[in-house]
Amino acid sequence: MGLLVAVVFAELYCFAVFSNIPFIRKWRNIYIETAMDTLNHKWLATFFIPKGVIDDVMAEREAVIRAQQELQSRWENIGSNSEPDVPDKQEEPDNPDKPDKPDVQQATKGEREFFRLFSELDARSFLDYVDEHPEVLENGYENIYINCARLTDSGTSMRTVQGDEVLAIDARHGILIVRVAGEGYVGKLAIVKDPADVRVGVASTLGTRGQSVKQIADRYNAVLAINASGFADENGVGHGGTVVGLLISEGVKYNERTGGTYLNIGFGKDDRLYIGASEKDVEFRDAVQFVPALIVDGENVIAKKNLSSNSMGFGLQPRTVIGQAEDGTVLLLTIDGRQVGYSIGTTVVECAAIMERYGAVQAANLDGGSSTVMVYRGEEITKPANGIKYGRNVPDAIIVGTLDDEAA
Repeated sequence: MGLLVAVVFAELYCFAVFSNIPFIRKWRNIYIETAMDTLNHKWLATFFIPKGVIDDVMAEREAVIRAQQELQSRWENIGSNSEPDVPDKQEEPDNPDKPDKPDVQQATKGEREFFRLFSELDARSFLDYVDEHPEVLENGYENIYINCARLTDSGTSMRTVQGDEVLAIDARHGILIVRVAGEGYVGKLAIVKDPADVRVGVASTLGTRGQSVKQIADRYNAVLAINASGFADENGVGHGGTVVGLLISEGVKYNERTGGTYLNIGFGKDDRLYIGASEKDVEFRDAVQFVPALIVDGENVIAKKNLSSNSMGFGLQPRTVIGQAEDGTVLLLTIDGRQVGYSIGTTVVECAAIMERYGAVQAANLDGGSSTVMVYRGEEITKPANGIKYGRNVPDAIIVGTLDDEAA
């Protein structure tokens, strides 16, 4: 009996490790990629799976990165590819009291400008919400402030035209925060309407140790912030103070570009997001470095290859992504991960799909893992993977706007 069990186990092992059945191969490769992309849990792959199998899988990742070395945002010929991917809506019965869009003739100037600014907002669901919460209009459309993005909040009934739940509207600062969710993951997408408000904030202790994203946001009195650069992290105990790669904040260079395969990711003086561009081609006002690029000049550059795992060698992880639509709108995405029963994480391919859905023509992956977090008005609104409030200490953050004196 024992021999039979051993034979069956050996056959199942060989089937799982060496099978070329697409479904088995896909999830085996994602498992390997996810384990190998961690610092301290590579053994989850190396203990069970032969080195040759692991090497073949990780070679796909290296191939993707190498193929991206010539990519460079030029902001040319992207108009035809920049329309957001909006799903078809089911027909709804006509209701003259609840129009899909406000009557342009009867709408106030503030109302027209509000819906023009937040074009992602589904007007019907917003008007229904206002009916239930008329107090949100007490200070006019230009001062609408709805915040149900906290971890303890239950959300809202509002939706985007893409179908996602709207958690916060901050009209004064031009910010919309959306809940995104899919198979095995949960995250937040911040939609920022003025790209001039988006910049890189630097830890005050850069060079010795990092700070939490909240501390960096507080330093700049920022409305919203997400993590950005990677950092030296030997044995997983790095303090976040030694940034890896280019770091420019408000025109001041704090660190030089690193050699190797990292791509420049930053805003030029024209407030456009450039990916892969050299400092000779673009005068960056704010920039960092990371990999991989997801969308460049309207082309999805991460999903076009027919690789075996459909994750492009990067596995399932907590993710942080930055992107920009053709009209200048900046998209800041964070996906929670490594939390079974809540959110495992997702692939860079899925992140690219989310960004495309909201009209991104440029998008790039930033540092993720336990560093991934989004902070809004001084509060953590995502769940970092390591369970530490506000995530790991980091060298810098993408920050948005400046808080004024109104109540948070």
